[in-house]
Amino acid sequence: MTSSVSRRGLAVGISLALSTGILAGCTATPPGDLGRLQSVLASCPDGQLLNSYQAVDGSGTAQSDTIAREYLAYVKTQAERVAVCGGHLTVVAFGTNSVTAPIYEGDLAAEGATDLARLRRVPGLVDEVMAKVTKNYEPAVDLLPEGGTDVTGLLRLFDEVQTLRPDMYLEATALTDGLTNQGVVIDRVLSPQEATALADTVAVPDLQGATVAVVGIGRVAGDPLSSDFIAGMKAFYTRLLERTGAEEVLVVTDGR
Repeated sequence: MTSSVSRRGLAVGISLALSTGILAGCTATPPGDLGRLQSVLASCPDGQLLNSYQAVDGSGTAQSDTIAREYLAYVKTQAERVAVCGGHLTVVAFGTNSVTAPIYEGDLAAEGATDLARLRRVPGLVDEVMAKVTKNYEPAVDLLPEGGTDVTGLLRLFDEVQTLRPDMYLEATALTDGLTNQGVVIDRVLSPQEATALADTVAVPDLQGATVAVVGIGRVAGDPLSSDFIAGMKAFYTRLLERTGAEEVLVVTDGR
């Protein structure tokens, strides 16, 4: 039913992907034109800087060249958003018992006398950030203890991150296939009713005034999961995030 892939066994392949295709994608292609960046600017929270927390699944089932590229592409969009709006970006890898390893952390703000001047500097700033994220990605995953995965435990970390910077607007994402075997075990197809009931058994923090997402549901290395299995996980995580009281929730397979 579930895919089982050795994180260590994929190290060489992922290293090659990170050092060539992913990094090239961050540096060779412009993040977007001014029109798109102006749209991002228009969506920034009113009167608040962003507190962006991106947690990347380091478990074996989520490790492949393709998934690494997808995760980093999503992180790039979030780095761009922080660069446009201004704020703080944290990127970590997570694994057993929601243990995390740092990938990147820093304040981002494009300088300039006008919005247009600042937006013109965003692509270069994002390229600098993604070069560091790409360089640190695999070493961070390798630091994680091998074993189970506790995706639901990330909500406690999101709560801590929000508490740490209460004046900022939290946008937190778990980039994960959704498979979890610590705290909550999902090892079979769940009906919508079963998924909701299971989510209701999990203690969740209050994340009011935040945007919380789970991105990558069902994207595993190895044999693909069935559509019914993925649908059950989406129903579970949607209910779970809704119970936090977050202002916006998103649960998707493809974060593009």
